[in-house]
Amino acid sequence: MSFFSENQQALKDFVRMSQAVGARADYVQGGGGNTSVKFPDGKMAIKASGFKLSDIQESEAYAVLDAAALREFYNAHEASEFEDVEKAGSERAKELIVAVEGLKALRPSVEAGFHSILDTFVAHSHSVYANLAACSANAREIVAEIAKDTPYAIGFVPYTNPGAKLTFSIRDEIRAVERATGKKPSVIFMQNHGVIATHADADECVRIHDDINARVKAYFSAKDYPQIELNGNFSATKGLKERLASGRFGEEELLKNPLYPDQMVFFADTLFLTDEAPAPGKASLKSDGTVEYNMDAGKAVVIEETLAAIVYIIDGIEAKGFTVSTMSGAAQQFISGWESEKYRKSLVR
Repeated sequence: MSFFSENQQALKDFVRMSQAVGARADYVQGGGGNTSVKFPDGKMAIKASGFKLSDIQESEAYAVLDAAALREFYNAHEASEFEDVEKAGSERAKELIVAVEGLKALRPSVEAGFHSILDTFVAHSHSVYANLAACSANAREIVAEIAKDTPYAIGFVPYTNPGAKLTFSIRDEIRAVERATGKKPSVIFMQNHGVIATHADADECVRIHDDINARVKAYFSAKDYPQIELNGNFSATKGLKERLASGRFGEEELLKNPLYPDQMVFFADTLFLTDEAPAPGKASLKSDGTVEYNMDAGKAVVIEETLAAIVYIIDGIEAKGFTVSTMSGAAQQFISGWESEKYRKSLVR
């Protein structure tokens, strides 16, 4: 029996979950976020690096790993045991990639580690609603307040560089939440990053993801995220030009002090604050708030989605009277030098 026929229902559920989350620019911008499903034999399908959630089909845009063995790696070790924990985690994940006949060999998401230690279905997004909480300076307190009324347990992880160290941090938080509540968390917020929902059932995973985002949106009394629109080579998202021209969103907010890694990855060497026309492959944010693109439409949409997300999150946090939290210099340096993110950006289309 082939891999596809043996796991037909699980793959259908995986595709449905991925499409549900990936269809919304308020949940994922560009190739951000990832999803996964575990099979009875211990293997796991996870979105491939650089692909969009909406790309996932039953035989496309994902990689397969031995999740049971990867989970054992993280359960049997501590981050402090390794001289270079990121190298150790990355090498172990690569060793555990499973070749599947009929499935193109792709690089698994760099976040395969934390997927391996969670429930059967996992949906991780960079939702603008979740990031209202995750990008606030008082993120932990906000999450704790929201968690008081949820029927499921919630975890919170302070900012940790993506990769092996983040997986160990999530593992430790799962254990702490289970000790405190008697339940493993179905939701985990990651500071200056995003949110994870996990469950044994795909539809319930999506429902929990929708629910926690709705709760955060209500907590902040936030407005709806705008419909993303382009008019030829120019930004046409309603209200975005006015906010970008307001003086609140300059080089500091957009380029020097990012909220989360994807902002760095998508804007670096691509978005420029200038009144000059953009060079090929670049975008110009002009002093009157106009954004002009000189790239294919797919890449332009990613920049537009991300600009709208940054404006939405900062405006929403400040409207609540909270302080915005940004990535530290050390965190930015890690992302800038990370080969995995350079690879992912090279696939943006």
